[in-house]
Amino acid sequence: MSPVRKTTLRDIAENLGISISQASRALNRKPDVAPEIRERVIALAKKLNYRNTSGKHTKTIGVLVPWFQYSFDAFVDEIIVQTRERKLHLAVFPSNDVPVLDSQLIDGAIAVSERIASEWGKQHNIPLVVINNFGWALDHVSSVFPDADGESRQALEHLARLGHRKIARLRGPVSSARGRNRGLDEFYRIAEQYGIRDSVRNICSTSPENMEEHLRALLDEGFTAFILIPIEWISRCVKTIRDSGREIPRDVSLIVYEETSVTPFQSPPLTAFAYDYPELVRNALDQLLLKINGEKGVNQIVVPTKLILRESTGPCPSAPQ
Repeated sequence: MSPVRKTTLRDIAENLGISISQASRALNRKPDVAPEIRERVIALAKKLNYRNTSGKHTKTIGVLVPWFQYSFDAFVDEIIVQTRERKLHLAVFPSNDVPVLDSQLIDGAIAVSERIASEWGKQHNIPLVVINNFGWALDHVSSVFPDADGESRQALEHLARLGHRKIARLRGPVSSARGRNRGLDEFYRIAEQYGIRDSVRNICSTSPENMEEHLRALLDEGFTAFILIPIEWISRCVKTIRDSGREIPRDVSLIVYEETSVTPFQSPPLTAFAYDYPELVRNALDQLLLKINGEKGVNQIVVPTKLILRESTGPCPSAPQ
């Protein structure tokens, strides 16, 4: 990845016919600068995408996150903690408001989403790191993401060892094929290894109601274990299983993704994948600061995910004891 080209403070000063110190004071909103000069300096800095990389400058990080999706809250909470520890300024924007970054004096951006245009480097002159984009290479973009293959491997091995053969992964709507298929090859590879490739299923549902329909049909087909990926659908999934007259884990085993306010307190407590949020965010900030300073970062970083074993997974009811 080539470093992003930067506009210097000298460029701004020479363009406006003022001194470098005057431009610096204007950008730092010092009181000894005429209001009209300050406005001209700030406007030109935004136009030229100026980023202050001096050691004394407190860097501002923009965070792009989908609104109203609490599955991203833990990421944002950890970003807040770590930016404070590093004495960085933080500005949060909705992920559908990417153009606003170009009108702000943002030094770099973190996107907590997979919906990032592949033309980022051509459209925006702002260093970017993406968390949870599942790892395809983008121009001027570093990605830090959970180990999807590791998740599939841990889940399949755990359930297969419990005697389950009819196992289904339940996904929600995802915009890209890469997102829909994250970890899928490894899911099938481990199923093949245990001799159950023909009896596992990967289901993509378009809505919670659609997921419930798929789940009821799979239960009727005799599926005994499920890996539910959307955190938001946990309660509805559990209710659908119970409404079918089945109990967890006596009749059905369930693995979900960790939501600390939900999964440990279900009855029974749910076996869940836990993202290492501190490690994901630490890597993202490390890479972003390298890019802001014009240094070459790492294109992709994979962070292991831990499977927390609780009481929602048990032996397959039809397996030999």
